[in-house]
Amino acid sequence: MKSKISISCIFESYPVFYQPYMPPVMEALEIEKQLEVSIQTFKGKASSKVEVMPGYFRRRVVERWQRLIGYTKIPLQYNELQALKKKVDLVHVQHSYLFPKVLGLLAMPKDQGPKIVITLRGGDTYVKPWVSAKWQDFYRDFGNRVDAFVVMSQHQKQYLHKKWGIDLERIHVIPISFGHAFKASPKAPNSKIIKIVSIFRMCWEKNIEGNLRVIKLLKEQGLPVKYDVYGDGPDLGQLYYLVDQLGLGDIVTIKGKVSNTQLKTLLPSYDFILQLSHSESFGMSVVEAQSMGIPALVSTSDGLPEAIVPNHSGYCVAPNASEQASLYIDQLWRNKNLYLQFSKAAIDYAHSNFSVEHEVKRLLTLYQKLSV
Repeated sequence: MKSKISISCIFESYPVFYQPYMPPVMEALEIEKQLEVSIQTFKGKASSKVEVMPGYFRRRVVERWQRLIGYTKIPLQYNELQALKKKVDLVHVQHSYLFPKVLGLLAMPKDQGPKIVITLRGGDTYVKPWVSAKWQDFYRDFGNRVDAFVVMSQHQKQYLHKKWGIDLERIHVIPISFGHAFKASPKAPNSKIIKIVSIFRMCWEKNIEGNLRVIKLLKEQGLPVKYDVYGDGPDLGQLYYLVDQLGLGDIVTIKGKVSNTQLKTLLPSYDFILQLSHSESFGMSVVEAQSMGIPALVSTSDGLPEAIVPNHSGYCVAPNASEQASLYIDQLWRNKNLYLQFSKAAIDYAHSNFSVEHEVKRLLTLYQKLSV
């Protein structure tokens, strides 16, 4: 293993609004003595650690010139040429849809280029390969040439292996983190009203209707409830429509998109986080809420159960088991002592497994393994 491992991390844009967890991880990696980390991005602001690549036409000029002078036998893109020029040990593609940017390096003999690491989002495993020829071809032709895939859960790892044929030893489970560990104390539920929150991108995977039906049942049972929903996305209109159709306008507030900094100041006021997704690789918002002592109600879908300790820091139900979910919320809200136990378990689980410190430790172990 080399004394210092050089890594180039590839982003489309850095930093980005919807990935607030990335800068703390990158900053923690940068101060690791065993690593030399640089960031390449196609959009963003340049700094001593961040290189914003030239525009498309300028990149094309460089690429064509390198082909003309025969720099490599395989046509390479600008970022690939930079990786070879700098002799980096690893290229880590952080935005997985940028995988076409490293196909040239993957096509090279393994001893002539850097190792390739790709972090996968849930959709890249569970959804896109079913309908996208680009993803199907990638997994078939290059999947087992990628040195390491980083996924969020054991379920995602098994799915990637069984459905798309990636060797298990290439797949590494490194869940995203909620941020740096901090001192958190178990909380009691609000005494007069059940405050529930959901935080997700508005799309079919998040089961917008299933979440709302839990709220409707709580209202029909005469329970005092308030439900706030944060996020935006292509199906935001569905949320507005269903709130109106289900007659929930008096207890549901659609908050839209807010910064992660603002969200962290608001989260402690809630009693439960609700996420009954149809598909989910892990569930960062669920872990973030638990880090503040908020019990979770999640679905049994994909890797989401791995984000909680079932029956200790939260409950798992089938995506459309609205009655069971509402019953759990009612029972836990009424039982203050049990709620306190769940709150403590949520804090312990989140801080013991999903802080930036834990993510960086796992990444460092992976980088060291690949550099041997």
